[in-house]
Amino acid sequence: MHSRKWKNLLMILGTAGVVYVSFYYLLPLVVPFVFAFLFAKMVRPMVQWVHGKTHVNEKVCSVVVILLLLGAVGSFLFYITYLCVDQLVEMMRGMPAHIEVCSRLCKNACGGVDNLLGLSSGRTFLWVETQVSGMGGRISREMLPKVTGYIPGVIKTLGEWGAAFVVFVMATLLISFDREREIHYRSLLPVIRRLKVAGLAYLKSQVIIIFIVAALAVVALLILKNPYAILLGVVIGVVDALPILGSGCILIPWAVVEFLQHDFFPAAVLLTLYVVTMLLREIMEPRLMGKEMGLKPLYVLMSVYVGIKLFGLGGIVLGPIGLTILQTVVDMTKKMA
Repeated sequence: MHSRKWKNLLMILGTAGVVYVSFYYLLPLVVPFVFAFLFAKMVRPMVQWVHGKTHVNEKVCSVVVILLLLGAVGSFLFYITYLCVDQLVEMMRGMPAHIEVCSRLCKNACGGVDNLLGLSSGRTFLWVETQVSGMGGRISREMLPKVTGYIPGVIKTLGEWGAAFVVFVMATLLISFDREREIHYRSLLPVIRRLKVAGLAYLKSQVIIIFIVAALAVVALLILKNPYAILLGVVIGVVDALPILGSGCILIPWAVVEFLQHDFFPAAVLLTLYVVTMLLREIMEPRLMGKEMGLKPLYVLMSVYVGIKLFGLGGIVLGPIGLTILQTVVDMTKKMA
């Protein structure tokens, strides 16, 4: 009995080690093909529907459907990126005015601290100003040369992404041309089935929630007539998906600043947006992926945190997928016991 428990424990630990090594070393080499496989399987029903309606050659239908979808998604992302970059440029141009507003708020807050501690007027603000100036000097001396040194690496990365995208498109077409093949390793079937359901459920839920949160944020900021509504809305949507941080790390401080400026309506809108996005994620996330993944929300959160620690931002996706593999192995060992 004990030997069986040790055997199961070793199997789970071995699986965890294989998952880590595969994600860290093997996955970067096959990422375009993984995404191509998932995308090809996702569009497969649409290709069959078009083929059934038009009776055109199935390979031709695959090419048309895949290229149309990639064109539509690519055009949408390009347009959103263009708007975000345009608004980012406008934000940088207006940075002196934003800095002036922050300086005025800081000066008022420091004046309150002076009164509270019985210090001479301007003492606290002078200390803060000295610290900020020192920080700015360190940034100009240390950070800017590093940022400049990153430019060749960024250009190289963009080139690699372009090549990976071409490989992704070609692999998607080739996979869609290929018919379903029987899997010869029957022992892998439970893992593959669980990954197919749970992995897609997790990715689908995150994309849907990010899109809805970003759309709500854009609408709220348009109501406030914010000139950077699309840029900030996209940022809020992406940050909301990050564990621990969430949209509150942006919306709550922003609402506090608006309140200190006696702009109560914008503060109320921002706080309302935060409450709505928080409730939206709490309600939709379990519904979209809870049943399919078969994992408790706490375990998913833990897997995301561990994934980020091990793999960086990619761990947001890799963590839950790794947990799904481990859960499948645990279930298999329980059945074998």
